[in-house]
Amino acid sequence: MFTVRLAWRYAFSRSNRHRSATWVILAGITVGMLAIIVMLSLMNSLQSDLLDQVKSIESFHVQVTFPSETSSQISVDELIESLQQVPQVSQVYAHVNTQVLLQNPSSDRSTTARLRIVDSRIWDDENPFSERASLLRGSIPGSYELVSGSSLAMKLGMGLGDSIRMTVLASGRAVVLAPSTLTFEHTGTFRTGLPEFDNTTVIADIDPLLDAIGPKRITYGLYLNDRFVDRSDEVVREINQLYPDATVRTWQQVNSAFYSALTLEKVLMYLFLFFMFVILGVNMKNASSRLLHVKQRELAVLRAVGSQRTLATKVFLGQTVIVTLLGEALGIIAGVVAGRHIGTIFSWMNSVQYLFTRRNNILLSYPFSTQVRPLEIAVIAFSVLALALLFTYAGCKRLFKREPMEMLYHD
Repeated sequence: MFTVRLAWRYAFSRSNRHRSATWVILAGITVGMLAIIVMLSLMNSLQSDLLDQVKSIESFHVQVTFPSETSSQISVDELIESLQQVPQVSQVYAHVNTQVLLQNPSSDRSTTARLRIVDSRIWDDENPFSERASLLRGSIPGSYELVSGSSLAMKLGMGLGDSIRMTVLASGRAVVLAPSTLTFEHTGTFRTGLPEFDNTTVIADIDPLLDAIGPKRITYGLYLNDRFVDRSDEVVREINQLYPDATVRTWQQVNSAFYSALTLEKVLMYLFLFFMFVILGVNMKNASSRLLHVKQRELAVLRAVGSQRTLATKVFLGQTVIVTLLGEALGIIAGVVAGRHIGTIFSWMNSVQYLFTRRNNILLSYPFSTQVRPLEIAVIAFSVLALALLFTYAGCKRLFKREPMEMLYHD
């Protein structure tokens, strides 16, 4: 208890000439923890939303592809029913992704696009796709009808009821694939959270196109129950046991390049934070060294009357612990509060900018949300405390090499 009281006195006593340095360090830790928590919570939320959009709209949770022999022997409905029996699977949709050439005669525009052929039930069923994709206008596509992404519709000038010519590679008689031109009615536009998807994709019902495309190109997209989305190993094993010749890929494998880029981004962020911790630790070391220099007469007297070096070391390490924990506690509280009201804060900042520039800031207008992970905060707080103690101990060890009489003589 004596050590704790002495450490508190050395940190915040009015007689401490370097008390201002303690307050500066305390404020630095508080602001640093605030910035780290807000930054990480924003990144976690943005990455989580983006990954949810990718695995729900772009790639499904799991994709299963069968060899041509299996596709020829077993019907699409039978394969869907069989995959639906896997306990962890929620819904199964047969779909085909292929590149096509779109032409809109009414606007005389054309472009390449990605055609997704999928059962129209996907729009009405309760699944991750229907939760995140919404029809802005029009209706769900039926036989020889299609809906397009909002950006793609603007690019081609497509209106409701327009006849769209689509050139697609279909199964041919003399060759494996041959170009075939089909006419579709444009019946609606949709929007998702993925701009790339909206800018490049048209969706049509699978029934009228299955014969033209051929069953060999069909991929079966699986939506899993929530608790198995990121732990799909058991699902993959069961499907491989059921169909050993099938190719099963999780959403991480389908989007491996994109997923790796997000992981690398987070690693680099942690590396940046590590260097921030190192700078903070060096400041703690310098502050402790200055304080030791100011207090060296008192330390010399303590040691002259029989006090051990360990007592003085505990005092200054205790001071570091007190200052660091106070700063972390204030920073965590401020970070959590700021994270919960980040939308209000950004909206106020956008209002201030609009007041001076008469323009809204796209970044500040975005509906941000935060996702605070207690484990990450705990790791960061422990890392800051460990570095602060390490550098403080290093500063103490250097000054304690001097003998008590030498410090008294040169004081």
